[in-house]
Amino acid sequence: MNNNIDLREQTENLVKLQSIQSGKKRINAMLSKVDKKFSDLDRELVASRAIVDKKEGDLENQRKKYREIESELNMNAPRIDKSKEKLRAVKNNKEYQSLLKEIEDLKKQSSSMEDNMLECLEQTEKLEAAIKESETEFQSIKEHIQHEKEDVGKAAEKGKLELETLNAEWEQVSAAVAPEILKTFEKTRQLVGGVTIAPVINAVCQGCHMNIPPQLYNDIQRFDSLKYCPSCQRIIYPVVE
Repeated sequence: MNNNIDLREQTENLVKLQSIQSGKKRINAMLSKVDKKFSDLDRELVASRAIVDKKEGDLENQRKKYREIESELNMNAPRIDKSKEKLRAVKNNKEYQSLLKEIEDLKKQSSSMEDNMLECLEQTEKLEAAIKESETEFQSIKEHIQHEKEDVGKAAEKGKLELETLNAEWEQVSAAVAPEILKTFEKTRQLVGGVTIAPVINAVCQGCHMNIPPQLYNDIQRFDSLKYCPSCQRIIYPVVE
């Protein structure tokens, strides 16, 4: 290693680079979830709208059913009148009894249809109330989702700006690190992943919390070359509490 390199200063820069990397990793993780968050919110809104649409469909079916029964009831009245007209012209008791039964059956059908129409009206009123409630809930969810989307969007924009700042800081700090040390730092980062350089406090590596051998602990305090934890292979440096 070049003897003109101040390893203590270089180590400080490596610690800064690691801090920058941690910040970038955090922001990139957040940004990677933005699209999924928007998709989840959209699905929630669609699900809420579907509830309203389903009830509106049920309401239309009830109204259609009411109209069909009403139409059938309106057709039944002339049938009853026609049967009554025939009743006046019958010549024998058998025909008379048959027409009476026909009229009675038609009246029962009309009564049943009227009951069904009343039931349709009751169901219609319930569905109208349920739709009103669901629509109110939908609007509330829609407003909440809109606010949440705005918050996510703002956080994403803030993250992007912060990421630009961190990238600029990385360029500035890495330029102050000797090329061979920076290369070693990157190689170690790829090897161990996550934390690349860890402090040693009271002869304990803070990366893996394992004890450092006494001789190595003495060596790292001289800052004459990069040293590695024998347990986790991270670059280590001393910190005095």
